[in-house]
Amino acid sequence: MVLTLVLLSIGALLFLIIGYNIVQQYKQKLEADRRALMAKQKIIIEEAEEILLNANRLPFSKTLVLLMQTRIHDALKSILQAAPGMDSVRQRLQDVQAQIKYVQENYQSNDESSFRAPDSDQQALQMLQVVKKIRAVVRVEHNKGKIDPQAFVTEDRRLELMLLKINIANLTQRAFESRMQRQFGTAKQLLTKGISALAAIHDKDPWLIAREDEMRNALRDMNQQIEEASQKERNEMQEKKDDLDVLFQPKKKW
Repeated sequence: MVLTLVLLSIGALLFLIIGYNIVQQYKQKLEADRRALMAKQKIIIEEAEEILLNANRLPFSKTLVLLMQTRIHDALKSILQAAPGMDSVRQRLQDVQAQIKYVQENYQSNDESSFRAPDSDQQALQMLQVVKKIRAVVRVEHNKGKIDPQAFVTEDRRLELMLLKINIANLTQRAFESRMQRQFGTAKQLLTKGISALAAIHDKDPWLIAREDEMRNALRDMNQQIEEASQKERNEMQEKKDDLDVLFQPKKKW
């Protein structure tokens, strides 16, 4: 009888230990999932904030600003649901809600002419990376149903043209630098490439139209400059030839 009680006690203890371990593992998994969720949402917030910081160089539409602000709002809401006691997150959420309301009522989309061209290859590369990141985020939000199909098509096309602007601005700068260094072959190749790219675009905005005209004028002026230089060289060669002909012509006998 005593042995039976001892065995039952040991069995009950083992059951309690196993049950306790299962509960602890479950709690640890919940905590790990909570931390992973919060870390993911923080990355989303940082990414959206980084994108919004580029609004002073890249023209942002109202749709895009609202999309980024809403993305931050939803991420903060998820964090607060996972950790209700975080008062700082609650305050931040209220601030973002106020910002969204302000954008909805007052924000004026930047004119596309406010686009600031990159000053260097490095800056152009950074801008291209930012715009590609924006396009990826817009696609994710579209898949979530956060942006309607027509607005998505409009925004995606606007961002596609933004990529083109950055490339054209960088190409034009390199072409003009090559021209200044009298590397006419390189300059002509770059200008021709840019003109061909823009000629295929049917929905160019004023900025792209102006760049196309600028490149066409630069190419025409450079061709004229090359032709004038070639003509001058031909004239000089002809003058030298005439001088040699005079020098070596048969002398007259008197």
